[in-house]
Amino acid sequence: MRIKHCDICKEDFDTLFRIQYKLPKEWVFVCEDCLLKVKKDNPLYRYGGTWKR
Repeated sequence: MRIKHCDICKEDFDTLFRIQYKLPKEWVFVCEDCLLKVKKDNPLYRYGGTWKR
């Protein structure tokens, strides 16, 4: 079973979202809860795909 951890909350998830949300612009994997928090009114937010186990 493949599991990755969220780069923000550090918990393990089966599904993560690849995004950019801050400077410097780098791709990170985040869970849905953290995604919803960082993308709201964020001009730096960019979606890059979904990772599933």
